[in-house]
Amino acid sequence: MSSQAVGRAGEEFARAYVESLGYAVLGCNLRFGRREIDILAMDGDVLVVIEVKTRLSEEFGMPQEQISWAKLRSLSQLASRISAIHRGANVRVDVVAIKASGLGPHGLIDPSLSHVHNITS
Repeated sequence: MSSQAVGRAGEEFARAYVESLGYAVLGCNLRFGRREIDILAMDGDVLVVIEVKTRLSEEFGMPQEQISWAKLRSLSQLASRISAIHRGANVRVDVVAIKASGLGPHGLIDPSLSHVHNITS
Protein backbone atom coordinates (compact mmCIF):
# COMPACT_ATOMS: atom_id res chain seq x y z
CA MET A 1 0.00 0.00 0.00
CA SER A 2 1.39 3.33 -1.02
CA SER A 3 1.52 6.46 1.10
CA GLN A 4 -0.44 8.21 -1.68
CA ALA A 5 -3.28 5.68 -1.32
CA VAL A 6 -3.31 6.20 2.45
CA GLY A 7 -3.34 9.98 1.94
CA ARG A 8 -6.23 9.79 -0.54
CA ALA A 9 -8.23 7.56 1.81
CA GLY A 10 -7.55 9.99 4.67
CA GLU A 11 -8.70 12.95 2.60
CA GLU A 12 -11.91 11.12 1.66
CA PHE A 13 -12.54 10.31 5.34
CA ALA A 14 -11.81 13.92 6.34
CA ARG A 15 -14.13 15.25 3.65
CA ALA A 16 -17.00 13.08 4.88
CA TYR A 17 -16.25 14.20 8.44
CA VAL A 18 -16.32 17.95 7.71
CA GLU A 19 -19.48 17.53 5.62
CA SER A 20 -21.07 15.78 8.62
CA LEU A 21 -20.30 18.93 10.64
CA GLY A 22 -22.28 20.97 8.12
CA TYR A 23 -19.29 22.46 6.30
CA ALA A 24 -19.80 23.07 2.58
CA VAL A 25 -16.81 21.60 0.75
CA LEU A 26 -15.77 23.93 -2.06
CA GLY A 27 -12.91 21.82 -3.40
CA CYS A 28 -10.23 19.26 -2.71
CA ASN A 29 -6.58 19.12 -3.74
CA LEU A 30 -6.64 22.69 -5.01
CA ARG A 31 -3.34 23.91 -6.47
CA PHE A 32 -2.00 27.41 -5.93
CA GLY A 33 1.34 27.42 -7.67
CA ARG A 34 3.44 24.77 -5.96
CA ARG A 35 1.19 24.72 -2.90
CA GLU A 36 -1.91 22.61 -2.38
CA ILE A 37 -4.98 22.87 -0.20
CA ASP A 38 -6.25 19.44 0.80
CA ILE A 39 -9.80 20.67 1.47
CA LEU A 40 -11.31 24.14 1.13
CA ALA A 41 -14.66 24.49 2.87
CA MET A 42 -17.13 27.00 4.28
CA ASP A 43 -18.02 26.86 7.97
CA GLY A 44 -20.86 29.36 8.14
CA ASP A 45 -19.34 32.56 6.78
CA VAL A 46 -15.71 31.48 7.33
CA LEU A 47 -13.55 29.90 4.64
CA VAL A 48 -11.57 27.00 6.08
CA VAL A 49 -8.29 25.73 4.65
CA ILE A 50 -8.02 22.15 5.91
CA GLU A 51 -4.74 20.26 6.03
CA VAL A 52 -5.24 16.50 6.32
CA LYS A 53 -2.58 14.29 7.89
CA THR A 54 -3.09 10.52 7.88
CA ARG A 55 -0.83 7.92 9.46
CA LEU A 56 -1.04 4.17 9.95
CA SER A 57 1.45 4.09 12.82
CA GLU A 58 2.78 6.35 15.53
CA GLU A 59 6.38 5.45 14.72
CA PHE A 60 7.15 9.08 13.90
CA GLY A 61 4.58 10.61 16.26
CA MET A 62 0.95 11.55 15.89
CA PRO A 63 -0.22 12.80 12.48
CA GLN A 64 -0.73 16.39 13.65
CA GLU A 65 2.84 16.43 14.98
CA GLN A 66 4.13 15.98 11.43
CA ILE A 67 3.29 19.57 10.49
CA SER A 68 6.50 21.58 10.35
CA TRP A 69 6.91 25.30 10.97
CA ALA A 70 7.51 25.69 7.24
CA LYS A 71 4.20 23.96 6.50
CA LEU A 72 2.41 26.20 9.02
CA ARG A 73 3.92 29.26 7.35
CA SER A 74 2.85 27.96 3.94
CA LEU A 75 -0.71 27.30 5.15
CA SER A 76 -0.88 30.78 6.67
CA GLN A 77 0.26 32.30 3.37
CA LEU A 78 -2.34 30.25 1.49
CA ALA A 79 -5.04 31.47 3.88
CA SER A 80 -4.00 35.08 3.21
CA ARG A 81 -4.11 34.47 -0.52
CA ILE A 82 -7.56 32.84 -0.29
CA SER A 83 -8.80 35.78 1.78
CA ALA A 84 -7.56 38.22 -0.86
CA ILE A 85 -9.16 36.22 -3.68
CA HIS A 86 -12.46 36.26 -1.77
CA ARG A 87 -12.37 40.02 -1.09
CA GLY A 88 -11.15 39.91 2.50
CA ALA A 89 -13.24 36.94 3.65
CA ASN A 90 -12.48 35.50 7.07
CA VAL A 91 -10.24 32.46 6.64
CA ARG A 92 -8.94 30.00 9.19
CA VAL A 93 -6.64 27.00 8.93
CA ASP A 94 -7.62 23.67 10.51
CA VAL A 95 -5.88 20.32 10.68
CA VAL A 96 -7.73 17.03 10.51
CA ALA A 97 -5.38 14.33 11.80
CA ILE A 98 -6.32 10.71 11.19
CA LYS A 99 -4.78 7.59 12.68
CA ALA A 100 -5.84 4.21 11.29
CA SER A 101 -4.69 0.63 11.74
CA GLY A 102 -4.58 -0.07 8.01
CA LEU A 103 -6.04 0.46 4.59
CA GLY A 104 -8.58 -1.95 3.17
CA PRO A 105 -10.50 -2.17 -0.09
CA HIS A 106 -13.19 0.14 1.31
CA GLY A 107 -10.96 2.75 2.94
CA LEU A 108 -9.21 3.20 6.26
CA ILE A 109 -9.47 0.47 8.90
CA ASP A 110 -10.41 1.58 12.44
CA PRO A 111 -9.77 5.30 11.85
CA SER A 112 -9.71 7.80 14.69
CA LEU A 113 -9.77 11.50 14.04
CA SER A 114 -8.62 14.68 15.73
CA HIS A 115 -9.74 18.10 14.48
CA VAL A 116 -7.60 21.07 15.47
CA HIS A 117 -9.24 24.43 14.72
CA ASN A 118 -7.42 27.62 13.77
CA ILE A 119 -3.83 26.34 13.99
CA THR A 120 -2.15 29.44 12.57
CA SER A 121 -3.37 32.02 15.06
